[in-house]
Amino acid sequence: MEETKISVQGKGAIHVVPDVTHLEVTIEQWFADYGKAFAQAKENSAWMVKILEYNKKPGNLAKTVRFNIEDYTENEYDDDDHYIGKKKNGFMLEQRIKIDLPIDNYLVNCIVRGVGKFIPSAQINIGYTLQDARPSQLKMLARAVSDARDKAKIMAEAGGCTLGKVVSIDYRHQNIHVMSQARNIHSNTEAKASTPGSLDITPDDLVISDTVDVTFELVNS
Repeated sequence: MEETKISVQGKGAIHVVPDVTHLEVTIEQWFADYGKAFAQAKENSAWMVKILEYNKKPGNLAKTVRFNIEDYTENEYDDDDHYIGKKKNGFMLEQRIKIDLPIDNYLVNCIVRGVGKFIPSAQINIGYTLQDARPSQLKMLARAVSDARDKAKIMAEAGGCTLGKVVSIDYRHQNIHVMSQARNIHSNTEAKASTPGSLDITPDDLVISDTVDVTFELVNS
């Protein structure tokens, strides 16, 4: 009896119902003065806390994930409209704040309207995710290994062989970002016009998938 090996890639996938509404508030605004840009950024953060607390949610749910103020430049041309370089013209504020909330369309609408009313130049992205994705990821990995065994068994039997024990399992861990996008709100005007009905969104199931490489003993008769 001669023993050889067979390596198979198994794929696991699982559908799960999201339990978190993920908001990202993005602010991009031009200022002539750096100090005014910085002051506006602080005011944006303060308003975000007030909006959450007004809606009976902790202000620390608002997390600033990007904050940048940099020189804003424009192309410069001579009198004959020939490009001669770039010139500085004020500062650009880039700020992004994320908030995770329960799935509650009425609550989300209140937050969206508050952002539209009090935070200038705001755009809002609404998506759905999981509070804790780990249990689903572990279940998905078990399915991936099982899938690899099923594939290997079929190939072994087709070749007149017997599938032996597992020799190795190779899993190159990936940072799986479990998120589904639902809606983008592009302006303060659109945010202020929001209603619970306009945000009456039923989120799609999230799909978590990944692969593992499994090597088995293959016994030739």
